[in-house]
Amino acid sequence: MKYISNVTISARIVLSVALVLAAAGAVATPAVAQSDQPDWAVQMFDDMGPMVETYNENVNASDLGPGANQLRNENVNLVVDDPANGTAASVSFRMDGDLRIQELELGTRDDATIRMSTDKATMDRIIASGSPVNAFNDALTPPNAEIKISGIGMVNAVKWTVLNLLADIFG
Repeated sequence: MKYISNVTISARIVLSVALVLAAAGAVATPAVAQSDQPDWAVQMFDDMGPMVETYNENVNASDLGPGANQLRNENVNLVVDDPANGTAASVSFRMDGDLRIQELELGTRDDATIRMSTDKATMDRIIASGSPVNAFNDALTPPNAEIKISGIGMVNAVKWTVLNLLADIFG
């Protein structure tokens, strides 16, 4: 009988879970029309404009830590939940090669490669921050990350499952 190490078994379990999650994530999330947005979504979107300008003027990949490279050139659907009234808003954007936010729009993108999710209180704090780069980074940092990232599509789902697992272990 061949001996299989606990590390190999653990790796197989992690890979199996990642594949199951990826398969579940591979089901496309339907685009959210602007009319499906809660009333507060338009105000949040309007408030994001100046914050994005400040963020773009100050972002540096080294500020966002070792995982920053994984955000380069990603198309993002950001889902912001408001647990106080059970609603959610969606905005979308593209991260360019310099990690600047481009093409900010209310609603989701059909070509999104990742989904970021957070709550309204976290988003309000980032928007109001004088340093949105630092506020964004703080909200991404484990172990108490307030922004969760998941991949859209099989490859990105597996990639982000593994990255999140590593961040939880080593973060």
